[in-house]
Amino acid sequence: MYPPQRSTHTRASLCNATIMQTITALARRIWDAPAYIAVVPPLAVSIDYALTFYLAGNTGMILQWEASPLVRFAVAHNSMALYFLALVVFYYAAAYAVLRILHPTGFYRYGVGLVLLVSLTHVLGGISWQLKNSWYSYGIAALSLLTIIIAICLFGYAFFRQSRSSA
Repeated sequence: MYPPQRSTHTRASLCNATIMQTITALARRIWDAPAYIAVVPPLAVSIDYALTFYLAGNTGMILQWEASPLVRFAVAHNSMALYFLALVVFYYAAAYAVLRILHPTGFYRYGVGLVLLVSLTHVLGGISWQLKNSWYSYGIAALSLLTIIIAICLFGYAFFRQSRSSA
């Protein structure tokens, strides 16, 4: 009466394989496009400041406890929207420029790692307003410092490697 059908196990295996191939192809496409990865830092900054303003409760708390002097200045002078817009544009442009330059080199993966580490630091900074723990805040500051140290070390290594190969 009915046409024979494959077993459910075989169909499920084919479906899972197709899904995994699609996910792998999508991940490769995102990885190979600096413009896509450069969107992550502006999103992280948006999450950071959304959490900051939501969890701080009022601008007095931000003026008193915010770690960034630029944010405190923007809040004090009622120019946070302009500062935020400039920050989002800067983060995207900087991430895109660095990743675009590094893309054809072997250092691209380190650039992606640094971009993601900076993004993680921003998101964790926004969460700090919920936790309000000094050790957590010190950890975020240490993570920010570590990111800067890694960037300087990688730049130095790449510079010396390039100067040796061209000599």
